[in-house]
Amino acid sequence: TLRTVFMTIIHTLVVYHFAAPALWLGGGVTPAFKGLMANWGRDVPGDGEGGDLQVFGTTIYSQLIYIVTFKALYETRSVIHGEFPTFTCRRGKGEGWWNRIGYTYVGVTWFSILFYMFFLYTYQLIGRDGPQSGTFFPMVFVTEHVMNMRSITWMISILAPTMACIFDITGKVFSNMFYPTKTQIHAEIAASGNWKK
Repeated sequence: TLRTVFMTIIHTLVVYHFAAPALWLGGGVTPAFKGLMANWGRDVPGDGEGGDLQVFGTTIYSQLIYIVTFKALYETRSVIHGEFPTFTCRRGKGEGWWNRIGYTYVGVTWFSILFYMFFLYTYQLIGRDGPQSGTFFPMVFVTEHVMNMRSITWMISILAPTMACIFDITGKVFSNMFYPTKTQIHAEIAASGNWKK
């Protein structure tokens, strides 16, 4: 629909125009031997700097992955919270931990975000084989550089998806209040119980 295309353009603009100045205009300057660079060797003080295509592209693409994950979380309208504590340590009494786990949050953290980060580190390991590894070769040490040495990546990873989701949720609230679809109207009638009359 038109709304989806419009929100895609908004998300792209928010991510690019929020992250690009932070990565280009001084955000790529290293803190030298402080912060995330504190435990790295003193012979490579500029190793925390970045702004090249691999660092910029990996950071921007990561933000898009996070936004799509969060959108899938609240677009599906099927969040399974689970029960806490998951493990009750009572054998044979009540339901098992499989019935108490919050599957939505496990899926978002383990099977989406952490799975993506695992493969980012895997790409750099495959690229260490040399130029014969093909498209993986330019990714050598990029993930380690982006995720382990640059705090600006983590700040952007929190703020950019949050801003994009705020725009999306604000647009949803506005459209649902003033321009509801037939599906929303029928869902509200069913939830209120007035359909029985």
